Amino acid sequence: MKQSTPEKIASGAIRLGPAMTFLVAVFLAWNNTVVVADEKTDALRDHVPRPGIFPPKGAGVQLDGDLVVSDPINRRGALRKGRNTPRHYFAMLPYGMVWYHGAPADIRDIPLGTHMHGQFLLPMEGEEKTIPSVSEERREQNPLSGYNHVILLEDDVSFYTRRGRSWKVLGTEQGGGPAPRLKLSVEPIGPDIKEGINKPVLLDIDSSTRVWKDRQLMDNDQLAPGQQVQVNLTWGPFDSLATTDVWLDDVSLATFREVQRQRHLRLIRSRFLPGWVDAVKNGDTGGGEVTVTFFGGMDPSLYTDIYDMQNGKRKPKICNAETTLRTWGYHQEYATPGDMLEWKVTKDPPPGSSGFQIRLKVSQMLDGFRPGRIVRAKGPWTYVLVPHDECIMTAEDLEHSKRMILP
Repeated sequence: MKQSTPEKIASGAIRLGPAMTFLVAVFLAWNNTVVVADEKTDALRDHVPRPGIFPPKGAGVQLDGDLVVSDPINRRGALRKGRNTPRHYFAMLPYGMVWYHGAPADIRDIPLGTHMHGQFLLPMEGEEKTIPSVSEERREQNPLSGYNHVILLEDDVSFYTRRGRSWKVLGTEQGGGPAPRLKLSVEPIGPDIKEGINKPVLLDIDSSTRVWKDRQLMDNDQLAPGQQVQVNLTWGPFDSLATTDVWLDDVSLATFREVQRQRHLRLIRSRFLPGWVDAVKNGDTGGGEVTVTFFGGMDPSLYTDIYDMQNGKRKPKICNAETTLRTWGYHQEYATPGDMLEWKVTKDPPPGSSGFQIRLKVSQMLDGFRPGRIVRAKGPWTYVLVPHDECIMTAEDLEHSKRMILP
């Protein structure tokens, strides 16, 4: 077999002087380092999630676009970036987190048309067919379509504020072109952000833009050069970015954040706190022990509510769920109560994990209490029966829920 020049040098077939030998050695070492680094980057990008194991930080790819399809019951949807790009269909991973207005959220909270940022991974093992395959033509238009399971989805104001970013108003100007529109000129304040806007930009603004100050809706004329603002965006004509909301002060944004926090608390208190089973220990008389790690992206008070039940009269209850987080039947009735044996905290948990693990002694082991399976835990919250179509009642319901039906 014919040797390459580097192979000939390494084997001694080509003799070099001491200085050149040193330079070649440095080059070969650097080249090998680059190859290893590229392999690590590819492995992280192409990480395949597995049930019961949270993915490493940075896994997958970052994508953004407007939410144009929403299936809130099964936690699925589609983003579209630009007028000529195909929809990017996705499913939330069971531990996938959503943020809206800087607070925990669910797909059902996000208005259609909201511009979102997300971290997209390859499908979890066993979920490869959840999102139907796209045509070869669509795959060429969107080479990243296979990254269709989401661990994090957030609107612009959540994405930027979480990274220490705000926007300085430079002024407004009348845009030109075939569809002239008023433009809000802003420049970023704060650190550069990967996959973010890192230079001055013109944003469409019109009478549909909601401008907030002192928790009240204001006219656009309240915008003035020098103000530091936060914005949410959507698609504008000719693939421009258009404003939906502009917050002129912290108190207004904090109000939106609190409203969303309360909305999500109401949702989780009625549907229960999700997690997955780490381990089970069957007892001799039908009961046993179940160890569960709760998913992240929730308000801290939800975890505290369950933790505080350790020595109380009321016991936490736990029920089966699926990867969509949908529960079986009347989850309030089917959930089994348990005595809390242990509460463990993991510092710096991986993405998707809350870092909180609970071990319960239950009198009845449900079929879904298996390692890697999804469960939901009830804290000391009001008894609620969720809408019938959110539950899985039959095997047919389960099978129907496993595939996204594309519009």
